[in-house]
Amino acid sequence: MSKFSKICLWITVIFFCLLIAIGIYIFVTKKKIGNLDALNLDNLNIFNTQIKIYDAYNEEITSTSLDGQQTIELAELPTFVPEAFISIEDKTFFEHKGLNFGRIVKAGIKNIFSGYAREGASTITQQLIKNIYLTSEKTMSRKIQEAYLALKLETMYDKNKILETYLNVIYFGNGAYGIENASNIFFDKSATELTLAESATLAGIIKSPKTFSPISNADNCIERRNLVLKNMLDDGKISTDEYEIAINEPLEVNTKFQGANFLKEIYAEATENLNLSERDISNSGYKIYTSINPELQDSIVKLRDTEKENSALVIDNESGNIVGMFGDISLKRQPASTLKPFVCYAPAFEFGKLSPATPINDEPTDFAGYIPKNAGNKYLGWTDIRTALSHSLNVPAVKALSYVGVDTAVNFANNFGLNLSEDDKNFALALGATRDGISIKSIAQAYSILANLGEKQNVGIINKITDTNGNILYEKSLDKKRICSAETSYLINDILKDTITEGTAKKLQPLSLPNLCAKTGTAGAQDGSNTDAWCVSYTPQYTVLNWYGNSSGDKTLNLKATENGGNLATKQNAKIWEKLRSKVDTNLDFTRPENIVEIALDSVSLENQLMECASESAPEKYQIKALFNQKFLPKNKSTRFEIITTPTLNMAEKNGNLILSWDGENLFNYKIIAKANGQEIVIDMLEGINDKMSYELSIPTQNTDFYLTVQFKHSHKFAESTNIVKYYDANLENKKSSNFFKNLFGKIKKSG
Repeated sequence: MSKFSKICLWITVIFFCLLIAIGIYIFVTKKKIGNLDALNLDNLNIFNTQIKIYDAYNEEITSTSLDGQQTIELAELPTFVPEAFISIEDKTFFEHKGLNFGRIVKAGIKNIFSGYAREGASTITQQLIKNIYLTSEKTMSRKIQEAYLALKLETMYDKNKILETYLNVIYFGNGAYGIENASNIFFDKSATELTLAESATLAGIIKSPKTFSPISNADNCIERRNLVLKNMLDDGKISTDEYEIAINEPLEVNTKFQGANFLKEIYAEATENLNLSERDISNSGYKIYTSINPELQDSIVKLRDTEKENSALVIDNESGNIVGMFGDISLKRQPASTLKPFVCYAPAFEFGKLSPATPINDEPTDFAGYIPKNAGNKYLGWTDIRTALSHSLNVPAVKALSYVGVDTAVNFANNFGLNLSEDDKNFALALGATRDGISIKSIAQAYSILANLGEKQNVGIINKITDTNGNILYEKSLDKKRICSAETSYLINDILKDTITEGTAKKLQPLSLPNLCAKTGTAGAQDGSNTDAWCVSYTPQYTVLNWYGNSSGDKTLNLKATENGGNLATKQNAKIWEKLRSKVDTNLDFTRPENIVEIALDSVSLENQLMECASESAPEKYQIKALFNQKFLPKNKSTRFEIITTPTLNMAEKNGNLILSWDGENLFNYKIIAKANGQEIVIDMLEGINDKMSYELSIPTQNTDFYLTVQFKHSHKFAESTNIVKYYDANLENKKSSNFFKNLFGKIKKSG
């Protein structure tokens, strides 16, 4: 017997064994299936067990189920709507009696050859039974129950009633049950107005609402939609022309929805924490306790801009709880300059490559073919890291990334939960250019880690989930994890306060919150419009993020050039802080770690792009105070105010006058002294400049010695006198004039 024949034999044996098992199970467990009168599609809602959602005060926010969901009659829908679902889910729906035995065998063969259960065989009737009465658990017991009830249901109702009920209860994700609700959520229209392409889109979603979501996985959604359309074409339900038009129709999702309520985030967290499908959770009867502050939630939702796509969330930093939000915070977008602290400056501080006071040259620079530009092509020249970050300069950011190393930077940022990939390892990362984007929620969590001085608290909206009996199925952990040093976080926070006073987030300044830090970001398109605008700000207590942008792919919906992070997003951010103001403790600031010290740097050295500690004798005018991690203090100390440089004094005659000259320095004052006939007089005191200095006076009437004394400005410390230059004339050797100094003083002329 051939290998193929053996396989067929085994399939046949397995199939008949399965039928026998079904018969035995039904005979033994018929009483356990329940009263068959319960198979009443007209009373469908009573079989959908609600989940209850509570706010931070354990007050019920909402119950989500099929109750109150809009339904629609089959006759009201365009004919291609149900045909789309039949073509992709159950081609023989109108022929079978609840089960498609041919499809079961075919699926079994495919599963055997693939080595695992990859192919399903559920009919629309079975799916309806599963969604009404059963869970999605993959057990033989559940499958047998499903098969039996599907056969029974087909004897009680005609096909149109079953199909109509199916379309009204099937789950589409994002809290949408039934095609009417899904149509309103995704396309802002009734199901009676759906186009062929939109109908195919909805039919494609139900296999996996998360994988094929038109909101969060548009590419997968379009690919699945086109498969539905191809099936409809092959089934003779649509013409070639209709097919071509539909597959080229752009996916235009209702941007006003975008998960405006927080149900989408709740379902996403619940499915991850419990490892169950959204449908199973929605039918579970579970109680979900969230961290939502109802008063704050209500106030910030009212602030939402309904004219543009935007999202916001507020995090309690201590607990990691999301206390208010709107929009789709799981949406992945280009982070732009909000990424700079995590890939450029924080790792540079962490590993001692840079400090806030490090001089850096902001000028056009070619990084092995990558040439970043500052906004408006404006460059500051020599500046420092503090200014570079608070003003979000691009060239210094790339330089900082090059000092750290791209591999190190990516690993460091990923510890913050930013999920960068190997493809992101390039210098464009410094400006926030990534392959896949980063979710809005992840950006907010990264900044909340800075607010917690380097400790990570898992950010989420769910605190606890219990079953119908009150048993705890999930409870949020409050354990924190150290991500970076407290010293690094403190230095970044201290700089980002400057972003509000003198940097890119000045529109937050009227809030007068002394402990507020902020970072903005803007991702632009080639036509000068913007695709993303960010503002994230935080105190020790709260992190607030606002994002504006365009996730539709339609360039006409991009933000204007003036609608950037420092403008549009920051204005909205300020409005949320106004709602939070009563909860903010303005006396609570970030605790300075013991290893953060303030030292005085020599300002003249900094002007010469050197970072040296100021000497103890340096005048305050020549000191600049800066914060450092004690592990990475400057190694050099300036001796500028410990050693006074005495210049060489020169003398020459010109046009009947005497000229004294020397090389000056702007740190010093110079006293010019004349000595004749045993007497000395200070002719003048000049303020030094970093240049050649000279002093012109009339020819003396007596042989005279000249010299300088040098003194630090703003200090009484003098150097020894300079060399002496002599004016000598043999004819004046024995001549004495009591009026010499008087005449000399009246005829001097200085220059320099």
